[in-house]
Amino acid sequence: MFEQLVDWIKQNYSDARKIIEVGVGHRIDVAERISKALPRAEILVTDKDESWVRSRKSGRIRAIADDVMFPSLKLYQGASLVYCLHPPGEIVPGLEKLANGVGADLLIVPISDERHDLPQDKWRELVVHGRIVGWLLDERS
Repeated sequence: MFEQLVDWIKQNYSDARKIIEVGVGHRIDVAERISKALPRAEILVTDKDESWVRSRKSGRIRAIADDVMFPSLKLYQGASLVYCLHPPGEIVPGLEKLANGVGADLLIVPISDERHDLPQDKWRELVVHGRIVGWLLDERS
C-alpha cells in the first residue's frame, strides 16, 4: 500500500520543496522512499519522542522533535505536503490546524478503513488503482 502512496506523492508533488511526515514513530521507511522518489525535496520527519529523534540518523532526512498538538510552526513553513501514517483520532484536529496554518496540503493514512469520523465536506478519499490509500483534506477551514 505505501508503494502506491509514494507513487502518488511523487506524481502530485514533484515540484515540492519540503514534505513533512508528522508522528513518524519508528517507521521511517516511507519517508526514505519519498526522499528517493523526490531527491530535490527536503524531507522532514517529526515525532514528540525526543530520545528517538536524537538516535535517528537517516541520510538526507531530518528528524526533529515536535508535538503536533503544540507545533513549532516555523518548522513547517514552506511545506507543500504534511502527512501522517496511522494517526490516533485525537491528533487529527491538530494536524488540520497545522496544515491550515502553514498553507500545506494534509494527507492522512488511517489504519485500514478507519476514518476518524472525518467530515465528508472537508475530506476526500485518495484512491489509487481502485484502492483507498488515504484521506486528503480538500477544503481549508
